[in-house]
Amino acid sequence: MKRLIKKLFDSVGVEIRLKRNVTAVREKEKREEVLRQWALLHRYQPQTILDIGANEGQSAALFRQLFPGVAIYSFEPLADCHQQVAHFLESHGPGTAFHCALGESNRQTTIHRNEFTPSSSLLPMNTLHKTEFPKTTRSRPEQVDVKRLDDIAETQQWADPLVIKVDVQGFEEPVIRGGLDTFTRARAVVIELTSYPLYESQSTFERVQQQLQSIGFVFRGVIDQMRSPQDGRILQFDALFENDSPGPS
Repeated sequence: MKRLIKKLFDSVGVEIRLKRNVTAVREKEKREEVLRQWALLHRYQPQTILDIGANEGQSAALFRQLFPGVAIYSFEPLADCHQQVAHFLESHGPGTAFHCALGESNRQTTIHRNEFTPSSSLLPMNTLHKTEFPKTTRSRPEQVDVKRLDDIAETQQWADPLVIKVDVQGFEEPVIRGGLDTFTRARAVVIELTSYPLYESQSTFERVQQQLQSIGFVFRGVIDQMRSPQDGRILQFDALFENDSPGPS
């Protein structure tokens, strides 16, 4: 009996180890695929990357792998998330984390802090978002500072070429309006946009494209996209905009 039980547990242990190994391999393949997708930013030879909507530093970590030695400046309004990205950049510099949201005016406002923090937004969440992602149903208010990107840029010495990544859950247009001079400097901008309204009064692809086109950008395609877990439709995508004639710093 003891031998039988031992044999049974041994076989279960082998199965568990195999499953863990398979999971680890799949996770590694996913990470490598993400790196391959974002590696196209090398063509812009950035010396500075602006990470707008940094959350816990996921994008900062990706950019650090792709661009060792390039300065990363992250912007994150949630206090605990800002601490995490700030700690990452302190140990994986060069770079700085700014504790604020970005918009078209300097002010204090309320952010809808979601239990799933990447879904937090200055805009109320639509029902579609909660239906597609049930773990995002609960939010609470949190006071945050909002600053204009151009005002911050005036106090910095950001080296060109400049690449900007924006992930602000529907608040893209005010971010750009508050940073027109800085965006005009950029060689490329990557913005997470949605195909369906996930937040109330959110920016749309069409409006953001027109806004960026007015300062010299051209839409060049999609780097990555996220599909609905319910029916497979495309809900969000990372849109790449390229500026062939960036303005002076």
